[in-house]
Amino acid sequence: MVKYFTLLTALLLAPPTLTVRADAGKPITAVFVDVARIRHDAKSWGDTWDHLWADDDHLYTFGCDGGGYGTNNNNLNFNKLTGPAWDKLVGSPVNPMSEYGKNGAYLAENSTQLLERTWSKITRRPNWKVTGADSIDGLFYAFVAQNWYGNQNAYGGNTLDPYLRQTVNNMSLIKSSDKGLTWTRTMAANAEQPMWTNKMFSTAYFFKYGQNGGGTRQDEQDKFVYAISNNGYWNCGSAFYLGRVPRAKIGDLNAADWQYYCDGKWTNELSAATPVPGLPNGQNKCTMGSPVWLPSLKRYVTVTWFDPCTTTKWHYPEDVTYAFYQAEHPWGPWSYVGAKAAMEFIGKPGTNHVSRWYGPTLSPKFITEHPDGSVTAILLFSGQTWENKPDSLYKNNSCPVTFYTRPLPKLRETVNDTAAKYSDGWRYETKRGCGDYQDDVHVTDKTGSYCDFEFTGAGLEILSEKFHDMGEVEVALDGQMQGRFNLYQDPMPRLYRIPFYRKMDLVQGRHTVRVINRAPEGVSCIVDGFKIYGAP
Repeated sequence: MVKYFTLLTALLLAPPTLTVRADAGKPITAVFVDVARIRHDAKSWGDTWDHLWADDDHLYTFGCDGGGYGTNNNNLNFNKLTGPAWDKLVGSPVNPMSEYGKNGAYLAENSTQLLERTWSKITRRPNWKVTGADSIDGLFYAFVAQNWYGNQNAYGGNTLDPYLRQTVNNMSLIKSSDKGLTWTRTMAANAEQPMWTNKMFSTAYFFKYGQNGGGTRQDEQDKFVYAISNNGYWNCGSAFYLGRVPRAKIGDLNAADWQYYCDGKWTNELSAATPVPGLPNGQNKCTMGSPVWLPSLKRYVTVTWFDPCTTTKWHYPEDVTYAFYQAEHPWGPWSYVGAKAAMEFIGKPGTNHVSRWYGPTLSPKFITEHPDGSVTAILLFSGQTWENKPDSLYKNNSCPVTFYTRPLPKLRETVNDTAAKYSDGWRYETKRGCGDYQDDVHVTDKTGSYCDFEFTGAGLEILSEKFHDMGEVEVALDGQMQGRFNLYQDPMPRLYRIPFYRKMDLVQGRHTVRVINRAPEGVSCIVDGFKIYGAP
């Protein structure tokens, strides 16, 4: 009897093991970030956009360090997005979240009082930011935490972070039952008694399964809510940790209800959690937005982001990279899919005042399945510099990102614009200094001017720029019209080396492509080069 009782007690106290489904999905073989279709919402202002897909079918989103779609310049703001498509969303303010203070306002020492920041002075105290948010069973949830900028001593201590990272700790979960008009817990409660005081779980984002939290049974998602966090950094963390809470208890806002991944099991002790396998743990590349579930592929996808950690001034990194990962389960193992770097298409090389994108996440809405098995989701991101101006990247930006399950032809070479044959009306420009391939382009302002390029391969991308001095072009491939493509971009930094036309399912062989300027007289058309895929 004693042995039986001892065994029973051990079984009851042991952490539950992971539940794994047997039906494997389709592995993702490649990813394409369609930067040619960036939607730059000039009416927004701020960063850290993360869509909540509510039961009313509308999207909602927090923003940080700005007004969102309102006029208040606050640490946090909450907004509503309405519209029939991802590139037609119209934002409106819901709640300025004024209790969390104006932009940069920080907590006074040993107090819940917020003090307005004087930007020329560096304080030891943190301000407030939001990370992940979601709509679950009719309620809105969001993680808020205390942040110390990269020019402040790390976690309010005595030294700067060696990489000038923004440090984060003391996170809490807040909820709203009235579509964001009011929130509990209060800011004061989160300051006095944070739910999590271990920086291992301080920057959490929800796994998203669709509208209102989703209704699948994948990985017991009908029973649990999953969230992932890095180890206490807004940018360039060094480990990812996975947590979950019973779906029926998330509204209790009690950290004691949460469990954490630990070497294939779950534990109630956060300090015992182990990094999620397959993600870039230990490399200062661990920052993530919300992972989303792709039902047709039976795969989770997520986007991590990092800079080279060579920042010498907060926050002006040399570059920023988005890296995409996939997994069959939240706990992995995750595997790398592909990446896209900011310097591939935006920013002016060789200057200190550069444009960079950052803070990516994936929307749970507007996910499109294609006949060839690929799936397109919508990537959300912001960027710097931070001025509230129409041409600043500090906006609610978005673009499609497509995940492929079929093999794509491999990139063989990039060919300069000089390899094409041009009609009358073109001019050759060099040393433009804005990031073009080999720093040269062909330009025309004449309607109807065209160029022809012959190549051998199974795939092609045509490179150009996008800016507000450009217009429409038409593409013909092997004599067949492929449609018109708009190179106009509303006011924002110039985009360069943009693959505005892409065809990856050609029959391997010899092909001819023609680019025709369809813009009015005096509006520019630029050809920068060609990427050829497949065998020679």
